[in-house]
Amino acid sequence: MEHGLRERWGGAVRWAWRVAAVLAVGWGVCGCLARPLVDVFAFPAPRLAGDYPETVAVPLEGATGRLRVVRNAESPWSVLYFHGNGEDLGEIEWLVRQLSRHATVYAAEYRGYGRSTGRASVATFEADARAFYDAAVALGAEPGRLVAQGYSLGTAAAAEVAASRPVAGLVLGGGFTSLLAVPGIDWLLPRDWFCTGEKLPRVRCPIRIFHGTADRLIPFAHAERLHAAAPGSTLVPLPGRNHETAHGYDAEQLGCFLEALEP
Repeated sequence: MEHGLRERWGGAVRWAWRVAAVLAVGWGVCGCLARPLVDVFAFPAPRLAGDYPETVAVPLEGATGRLRVVRNAESPWSVLYFHGNGEDLGEIEWLVRQLSRHATVYAAEYRGYGRSTGRASVATFEADARAFYDAAVALGAEPGRLVAQGYSLGTAAAAEVAASRPVAGLVLGGGFTSLLAVPGIDWLLPRDWFCTGEKLPRVRCPIRIFHGTADRLIPFAHAERLHAAAPGSTLVPLPGRNHETAHGYDAEQLGCFLEALEP
């Protein structure tokens, strides 16, 4: 009887190890496939707008980005703006004009978008964000008067800039804690990307977070978690606004933020 128990126990252990091995292999395969799949879903190619504004070329590693520069001679402030994933600079020209009422605008366009060359990827996105910052400074933006701002996907770029470069402030609209946390699968895969929630504790400037309370694409809970990650930040709920309608508040939120920064 004792021998039979040992046999059954040994069989159960071997079965458990086989299951664990299969799960480990499956987990590894998912990790290998995750990045190309994330590239497809995080960077859908937007339609090139018919009326494309004048832009400045920005050299990137293996590609060329574009900056839309609209100067405001009456404001000492500048804003480096990063748009969402379904837009190009032509489509957000209206927003750039609104932002320019408060500051000189340097609006970035990611590789593969609009007239930028190359192909957008999670592997290059954050390095490109830093390159756009360096280009804005080279074009005259003063770090002590430059605010990094982004909406939706653009919040990942803005947070990366604020965590790695000197800026006067950070404004995040419709942001997320991490890329895979948006569909709720961050626990499933071996790695994640654009972990804004982990970057914010390293940011040493004022932070303003605004978010629609009716946002179903990126729920308001993401904004609450980002606020918790940066206890000194300001959280501005936009009651009843969803992911699209909250986008119209970028300029207003920048204006309020700059007023609070003024001595």
